[in-house]
Formats: sequence, C-alpha cells, structure tokens
Amino acid sequence: MLNAAIRPKGARIMLLLLSHWLGRTHLGVYIRDSSYAFPAIEIVHLLFLAVFGGAILLVDLRFLNLGFKTQSVSAVARELLPVTVGGVIGMFLSGLLMYAGGTMRYYHNPAFQAKMAFFVIALIVHFALQVGVARGLPEREGTGRLLKAGAVASLLLWFSVGFAGRVIGYV
Repeated sequence: MLNAAIRPKGARIMLLLLSHWLGRTHLGVYIRDSSYAFPAIEIVHLLFLAVFGGAILLVDLRFLNLGFKTQSVSAVARELLPVTVGGVIGMFLSGLLMYAGGTMRYYHNPAFQAKMAFFVIALIVHFALQVGVARGLPEREGTGRLLKAGAVASLLLWFSVGFAGRVIGYV
C-alpha cells in the first residue's frame, strides 16, 4: 500500500489510470514497439511546432511593436488565429500519440510534467491575449503596456515549454 503522503489524489489518479489504459491500447503498444512509428510522429509534431511557434512569434512580436508595423495589432491577431489554433491542435494530437508510446516514462518524468504545466499556462496566456485582441479589445489607458507585458510573458512561457521539452530525454 502506498504511503498516504505519496498516494496520488483526484486528478492525478485519473491521469495515472488513463495513462495505463492508453499505454496498453493497440495504438500505444504499436507506437512503443515499432521502430518507425515514434520517429514519424515526432517529425509531424515538430512540423506542427514550427507552424505554431512561428505564428506565436509573429503575433507576440506584433504585440511588442517589433514586426508587421504597417498592419494593426488586431488584424495580425485575427489573421494568424486559425494558424495558431490549427498548430496547437496538430501538436496536441501528435503529442498525444507520442505520449501513448511511452505513457509511464512520460508520466513519471519531472521535465514532462513541467512542460505540460508551462504548456497549459502558456496556452491560456497567449490565447487570452490573441483572442481578446482579435475581437477588438477596447483600447484603454495602459492597454499597450499590458499587451507588451503579456507578449513578453507569452514568449517566456513558450521558451520554458521548449526548454522543458528538450530536457525530457535527459531526465
């Protein structure tokens, strides 16, 4: 029996059970045992990352007034919203497939846990800013400074996601 101090609680136990199930599905076993499935999925994941990361960078640079200066902030946010949404969906699905091939390895990896925590926070911060601006967030006193601070926070969070992602293989 697990000690009460280390026993998983609530959402963690659900995630653990889901991870066990996912790792034992035909798809999880195939990805884990195949020589080519994981690398192929990783390539797709990295392609979506390039699309998504590029869109995030362009939007945040416009928020910082460092790019696309001839277009309004709301136009850039609105035009790139489908790209960021498509990129995050593709990354999520390919990432889920990668996770299926090594559920327990990832579940217990502190770098993976950090990456997922940063990912959720970065998604909330970035999409709150991008969707708000794309919908024509009313210009008020200090909105520009707030938008710039949000863009810096977004970039730092996405950098943290990438750094934690790179560290996964070394922990």
